[in-house]
Amino acid sequence: MHEFSVCQALMEQVTVIADQHPGGRIVGIHLYNGPLSGVDSTLLQHAFEFSKKETLFADCLLSIENHPLRVHCRNCLNDREIAVNDWTCPVCASLDTEVIGGEELILAQVQLDVP
Repeated sequence: MHEFSVCQALMEQVTVIADQHPGGRIVGIHLYNGPLSGVDSTLLQHAFEFSKKETLFADCLLSIENHPLRVHCRNCLNDREIAVNDWTCPVCASLDTEVIGGEELILAQVQLDVP
């Protein structure tokens, strides 16, 4: 389960951000996760809860916003959300689509309690 290594990298990145604000306490992290990122949100949440014990993240809440898969249709030029298992354009049924969203795992927000 590679979510533990993703969690470790996330905690390292947030620690670098927190170090820029001495005395700040990390209280919240918000992520955007797309279905093609390769990261399972539930497993990442569990990895974080397990890893945060007795660290700077002990009181931190992790929230993960799951983003939809989005494609651009080269046939009708529409941008639409689609199901992961159906890559056809919902407007014209073309298979000539390209992914424009849903591959991301983004650190969207870090919330610090700074004295």
